[in-house]
Amino acid sequence: MVAETTKQNEPTTSWMDTPPRYPLLRHYSAKLVANMPWLDKLSNPLRNWTQSLFGNPKDASYRLKDFLSGVWFGHPVHPVLVTIPIGAWTSTMVFDLAWLGSDEDKGMARSADMMMWLGLAGATGSAATGLANWVDTDGQEQRTGMLHALMNGGITVLNLTSAILRLTGQRRTAIALSSTAYALNIYSAYIGGELAYSTGIGMNRTIVEGGPDEFVAVMDAKDLAEGKLTRVDVDGTPAVLVKDGSTICAISATCSHLGGPLDEGTYKDGVVYCPWHNSGFSMCDGCVVNSPAVYAQPTFAVRIRDGKIELRRLEHA
Repeated sequence: MVAETTKQNEPTTSWMDTPPRYPLLRHYSAKLVANMPWLDKLSNPLRNWTQSLFGNPKDASYRLKDFLSGVWFGHPVHPVLVTIPIGAWTSTMVFDLAWLGSDEDKGMARSADMMMWLGLAGATGSAATGLANWVDTDGQEQRTGMLHALMNGGITVLNLTSAILRLTGQRRTAIALSSTAYALNIYSAYIGGELAYSTGIGMNRTIVEGGPDEFVAVMDAKDLAEGKLTRVDVDGTPAVLVKDGSTICAISATCSHLGGPLDEGTYKDGVVYCPWHNSGFSMCDGCVVNSPAVYAQPTFAVRIRDGKIELRRLEHA
C-alpha cells in the first residue's frame, strides 16, 4: 500500500462516502450516486411522509408496514415481487421481437400485451414493498434507494405509455418505449442488487454470529437487575438478558435488521425495542413483534448453576 499525503487542514471524506475502487462498474455507479445530493431533497420528504403514513408500532396502521416488510413471510417480500415485472417485461420484449420478425403475428402481439400489463401489476406491489424496506435507511443507502425508485418509476411510466399505445394500434412506437424501459431496468436492477448485497439492506445481521453448544457462564445471578436489559458475552457472541420476575430470558444483542444494539433499547411487556429503528422482538422466544426487522432473533437457553447465569445457543439464525 502506497502512503498518500494530504494537505494539513484539508477536509477528509468518510470511508462510508467513498466509492469502492473495484470493479469499475461499482466504482462509477457509486460515484454517480455520490454526485447526486439533490436526491436527498426528494428522499427526506418522502421518508417523513411514509413514516407518518405507517405511524408507530403500537398503531393499527403499522400492521400495513409489517405486512409489506415481510414479517409474516420470514424475509423481505420485495425480492420475490420484483421477479414479476422483470420476468413479464422480458417476455414482452421476446414476444415483441417475434412479432417484428413474423409479419406482425397477432398471437405474438396479444402475448406481448398480456405480459406488459402483468409487469405493470407486479411493479405496483414491488414499489410498495420496496418503500417499506427503504424508509428505515439513511445516508448513502437512502440516496441509492431513491435513485432506484426514481428509475423504476420512470420505467413504469414508459411501460404504461407503451401499453396504452398498443391499445391504440401504435405498436412500433410502443415497442421503442418498452425497449428503452427494459434497458433502464437492467441498470436499476443492478442498483437494487447493490442495496441488497453490497450494503446488506434486508439481510439477517445475526447470521454470522455463532454461539456455544454447551452452557457458558456469563455473569453472577445476583448482579442481574430486575427489568434491566443487560449485555453479556457468550463465548464471543453478544447477548442481551432481562429478568422478569422469576424468569430470565436471553436473545442475541445484535438486531437482525441493521445490527443495532438491543441492550441499549427499551423493554416493555416482554418486548425489547431496538434503539435504531424500533424493531420489536419478544424476549422469551426472539420472534418479531413489529418491523422493520423480519428475521427472528437467535435465542439462548438459560440456567443458573453455582450462583452463575449460564447460556447456551439454541437455534440457527
